[in-house]
Amino acid sequence: MLKTQISLLGIIFLAAFIQTVLVPGLWSPLRVDLLLGMVIGVIVHLGFSQGILFVLAASLLLQAFSGARPGLLPLFYLFAFVGIDILKDIIYLENVMTQVMLAAAFSAMASFSLVVFLDISLVPMETIPLVLGSVLTGCFSPLMVSLVGRVKRAYET
Repeated sequence: MLKTQISLLGIIFLAAFIQTVLVPGLWSPLRVDLLLGMVIGVIVHLGFSQGILFVLAASLLLQAFSGARPGLLPLFYLFAFVGIDILKDIIYLENVMTQVMLAAAFSAMASFSLVVFLDISLVPMETIPLVLGSVLTGCFSPLMVSLVGRVKRAYET
């Protein structure tokens, strides 16, 4: 279990580098959330007790490196984890299209809620990177789910 958690945290550091350095280097307002795909992967491949610890640790690490308000990132990722875990009993999460739609929907909900709750006024041209970021988050989520599955198979078989 410990090797799995450490490997997943290593993937999180790589994902944080990609989503904070490489993607904004291509287009500065674009934000892609790779941790959301990891959250879906943890729900699919790990149990609730392992998953909640991983999501909490990863979101606290990302909180330290982000400029967000304290507690905002862990709150969002724990909400996403619990919400998707509840949906796990209703929908089949191992379907790629389901993963894409869930990640895109949760990313869009997070962007929309931040705009509303932080009282940010958006120019219509600023909504394009938010929508594109949600779509790209959904597109990258199956990759992150498969990475979690590979790590689990490598250490827990």
